[in-house]
Amino acid sequence: MVVLRMDKWASVPEMMRAVRLTVLRISGVLVFIALVGQDLGSAFGVAIGTALSLWQFSHLARSVAKSLQMTKAAAQLYAASNYVFRYLVIAALLALVYFSPGINFYAAIVGTLLVKIVIVGTTVVQALREGGSAYLRQLTARRGQKGGSSDG
Repeated sequence: MVVLRMDKWASVPEMMRAVRLTVLRISGVLVFIALVGQDLGSAFGVAIGTALSLWQFSHLARSVAKSLQMTKAAAQLYAASNYVFRYLVIAALLALVYFSPGINFYAAIVGTLLVKIVIVGTTVVQALREGGSAYLRQLTARRGQKGGSSDG
């Protein structure tokens, strides 16, 4: 299995490509397992959820890039409206899946979370790879410097 390394991402498109490929690989394995188990509803659920997740990820990247070209007020309005739009689309499609008898709703939820799981998982794996507890101590030391002491 491919292990993502955040320190090897030289650009946003490179990072997005790596995340997409990893999500597609994981999704492919999940769909394959569901098909081997003759569970078409779960296979469809994972596939639909993954498609939604990848759409949301791409839409978010495009909207962030576009909002960086705008004034602060326009960017805030644009980002907020795109946030609401993305989640309304997700909610509508998940509602459709929920009321579709042939598609596993919970598998679709797993699919919609795959991008987040890959990104968080990559972060955790890299933190553990870079020394685990030493890395966490370094992070807490930085946080203490920013927020002041918590002694009193």
